[in-house]
Amino acid sequence: CPKLIITMYYANKYFSEDLKTGLAFKDVVSGDVGILVNRYNVLEGWLDAGPVWAWEIIWVGPSTNETNRNQPYTEIGLLGMINAGRMEPCSE
Repeated sequence: CPKLIITMYYANKYFSEDLKTGLAFKDVVSGDVGILVNRYNVLEGWLDAGPVWAWEIIWVGPSTNETNRNQPYTEIGLLGMINAGRMEPCSE
């Protein structure tokens, strides 16, 4: 049986230093718009642990309600979605 191998490739156009409080971006699938509110270290206070950065995001749009309006995303996950085209910055 032949196997199909799918690889995902995206250009790293956006990096950690491009993410700033107030940056707005659109989820191209749902149409929702998110705004970066606060960057924080998920592992703050853990001994011998390097930082894992995350962002608090406030969402508005057709797929947003009271249960998913405020969502945290790890910075590396958010950058992956932006660089893959799933999220598009809209305040450049």
